[in-house]
Amino acid sequence: MTTFDLKVSQRPSYSKAQTKLIQATLDSLMQEGVDGCSVRKICEKAEMAVGLINYHFGTLNDLLAAAYLDLAFRLLDEAIEKSQRTLDPRQRLSVFIQETFSNSVMQRKILRAWVVFWGMIDRAPQIKEAHDSSNQAFRIFLEQSFSELNQIQPVKPSPRLAAIGLTAIIDGLWLEWCLSSEIFSADEAVILCEQWVDTACE
Repeated sequence: MTTFDLKVSQRPSYSKAQTKLIQATLDSLMQEGVDGCSVRKICEKAEMAVGLINYHFGTLNDLLAAAYLDLAFRLLDEAIEKSQRTLDPRQRLSVFIQETFSNSVMQRKILRAWVVFWGMIDRAPQIKEAHDSSNQAFRIFLEQSFSELNQIQPVKPSPRLAAIGLTAIIDGLWLEWCLSSEIFSADEAVILCEQWVDTACE
């Protein structure tokens, strides 16, 4: 087994004050969505002076980008770490899929934060960079897993495209569940992803 390089998905190191502001930002966005995206509300939650955002991050957008990466990599690193406990590449994919639909991920409040981040991608370079970086780490892990599986059985159409496809399916199912959770369960989402992987590896 080739161990996935966790450095690809490691979050940057932050001071206690920066970490406090990042968590306050995520709490504010998850509770209020775009209404929580203000310097005043974030600083109130962090119990810190308004000027400290500029001091520790430079701009509000820089803080939001840091919060984006923190949220994305926190979820990704946990799923990767658990999947690395098995030597079998197919089983590793199964564990990863299960973790991406775990209780810690299947929360509607997380969608409120993502909606704010996604809405800023085309006008805030920092957010675009955070999005690209986290998505790349997600795809790299899946492509490597499919590449290892490809050594045992052919992966169609290719490990790279299989990784892109599975990423799209996971993202789509997660978003649809957040919008209409009564349509299907997290367990059913796992089943759909597993079936797709099996089809790609026939």
